[in-house]
Amino acid sequence: MIFFALIIGFVYGYISVKGQFCMNSGFSNVVRKKDTTKLKSFLLAILIQIAVVPLFFTLIYLFAPDNSYIDKIQLPPLFLVGNVVGGFLFGIFMYYAGSCAAGIFYKLGEKKTDTIFAVVGFVSGVYLMEKGFLQGIRQAAQSTVLFDQQPIWKLTSSVTTVIILVVGISLISIGLIYVLLRQEDKQPGGAKWGWKKTGLGIGVLGIVAWVSALLSDLTYGMSIIPGAMDMAGLTISWGLLFVLGIPLGAFWSFRKNTTTHFSIPKPIIISKRLFGGLGLGISASMAAGCTVGHGLTFTSLLGIGSIVGIVFIFLGSGFIGFLTRK
Repeated sequence: MIFFALIIGFVYGYISVKGQFCMNSGFSNVVRKKDTTKLKSFLLAILIQIAVVPLFFTLIYLFAPDNSYIDKIQLPPLFLVGNVVGGFLFGIFMYYAGSCAAGIFYKLGEKKTDTIFAVVGFVSGVYLMEKGFLQGIRQAAQSTVLFDQQPIWKLTSSVTTVIILVVGISLISIGLIYVLLRQEDKQPGGAKWGWKKTGLGIGVLGIVAWVSALLSDLTYGMSIIPGAMDMAGLTISWGLLFVLGIPLGAFWSFRKNTTTHFSIPKPIIISKRLFGGLGLGISASMAAGCTVGHGLTFTSLLGIGSIVGIVFIFLGSGFIGFLTRK
């Protein structure tokens, strides 16, 4: 199942190129250009998972109590400093890195050479915070836990109450999906797909990723930080193969484009991407997640820490979007 992660990453990269699925511009454009196109695909992907994943996992937990996979899932806590400050800084550093954490990997497949330096900075930043001399900063940022949340299937011992709760969540999500899909389908700049197709693809892929990761004895679905850590440590894992699959899928999706070529970026761009990538990795580790780990994975399980984290990532991106608007 570990190697199935390479396929999931490949598909993620393929879809990302077709739909230009990156929350750097997706979030900041809401403020900078009053454009919510990419944000809609992000919300659609999340809602699709919310409609399926909590109900699916709850049924497995209730009717197959010996299943160790579901029992191991823990939601990211709500950290007083980590989610707020780390999330806000992550939103800002996306601008300097040129992409979100997943975006810097898929843009490698688009032959955007400057993102190599963003990747180097990101992996270095994550490693320094998780294992290096900056880990004290991460520990301090995550030292105050405001809310340590249990998964929805562990909230009460009443089977009836839990089932009513998750069915209600699924129905509300389906209703929101219906409302969202009634809006006009548009293609973001440079995209081949409209936001509806992109959001649907990422949402379904997120469900598949959850199942694949759990069968690989992991407690998370799509996420970039674990892959970055294993990249630094040269460790073969589900997370590493997922991350490596992203530029491969992006390259395959972008293969017919003959107008873009690898080139050496200017020194000022190199320094900007290194700085942005380093800040991206540091802030992602501080926040215990990014637009993928928090937004596309644990928000689907209604994790309060992840919801707060993604809100502050949006606010940080919107803030830098406001400062850089023309």
